[in-house]
Amino acid sequence: MKTKTKLENNIRKIYLYMIFYSLMFFTPIIVLFYQNNWLTLTQIMIIQSLSSILFVLLEVPSWYFADIFWRKRALTFTWVFSTISMLTFALWDNFYHFLFANILWATAGVFISGADSALIYDTLKELEKEKSYKKIWWNVVFIYSLGVSFASIVGWLLWKIDYKYPFYAMIPFMMILIPISISLEEPKRHKKIFTRNYIFDLFKSIKLSILQNNKLKWLLLYSSVIVLFINIAYFLYQPYFKLSWLDVAYFWAVFACFNIIVAFSAKYSHIIEWKIWKKYSLILLFLLIWVSYILMSNFVFLFSFIFALFIQFVKWFSGVVISDYVNKLTNSEIRATTLSVKSLIEKVIFALVTPFIWWLVDVYSLEQALMVSWIMVLVFGSVSLILFLKSKEFN
Repeated sequence: MKTKTKLENNIRKIYLYMIFYSLMFFTPIIVLFYQNNWLTLTQIMIIQSLSSILFVLLEVPSWYFADIFWRKRALTFTWVFSTISMLTFALWDNFYHFLFANILWATAGVFISGADSALIYDTLKELEKEKSYKKIWWNVVFIYSLGVSFASIVGWLLWKIDYKYPFYAMIPFMMILIPISISLEEPKRHKKIFTRNYIFDLFKSIKLSILQNNKLKWLLLYSSVIVLFINIAYFLYQPYFKLSWLDVAYFWAVFACFNIIVAFSAKYSHIIEWKIWKKYSLILLFLLIWVSYILMSNFVFLFSFIFALFIQFVKWFSGVVISDYVNKLTNSEIRATTLSVKSLIEKVIFALVTPFIWWLVDVYSLEQALMVSWIMVLVFGSVSLILFLKSKEFN
């Protein structure tokens, strides 16, 4: 009975963990922070690309760690790397220090990736409530997004006082993660992130998704295009807001609004998807991002930030729609590893393409980079979507 009570408390503790982890005060000012330290936009994206590559390389070993050792230990490691990362950002001020800080932050993200969802699932399985997993997980996403919204407001207030205060302010909240993660009750393992045959299953998934299953292959490519331009937009927002003469004092309000939209689109995405059908939902993802980039590249005025709202809606809605398709196109034995392949492809493409977009911003202009982006969205998005809709499942 005592163990059951502790397991029931796990869900509340994960909610609390996500509240503190979501307080990323640097979110609305990170690009301006880099620029304030004389980094070019190309250097900024090199940092992000290398961090993305590192995430890919460390993701599988981190899952192995979480499965072999306790999941709560993985969550504790998140605190360690997050805290050192924030200290590095706060104390130093050149490209190599920021690269090191980003590597630490990416490592922190790797340790929480998969461990949080696996811990929730195994807890619910022990309590015989696994059917409520989807609802609990979307609550986690909702809480996290609202936390980031709140952090956007506070981050800007801290930025106005000193441009390094957002990083100092995060440290005590990261430290609170220690007692929360230690107090978690480790449930029995039901959801393995890393299995003994994981590497074999991973290559099997790659073979099925890229060589044999045409429909899945084009879906993964389409998903990578969507995720790529969502992430590119995130790093273009702050330079774009400055270009549109939006006062820096109001950046926090825009980012808070963005994250509230993300939170509610995640919470109610299943209802929206049901209303407009999965097929049309998939088409809507590509169209909204394409239209958003077109509008941003052609119209720059004080309130043009509203064009980016489309991208924020797609950010979480796309995850639900594409995951549903992946679940239907794969069997249970390789479903988890196929989702891993999806994540790996998205991060590799992001690492390869984004330096080119930022080079365009540095050498030409932000408007031209946005124009090239919407052309790329149109070409790669429409081609992969058409091939997906027309292809049969297997060769």
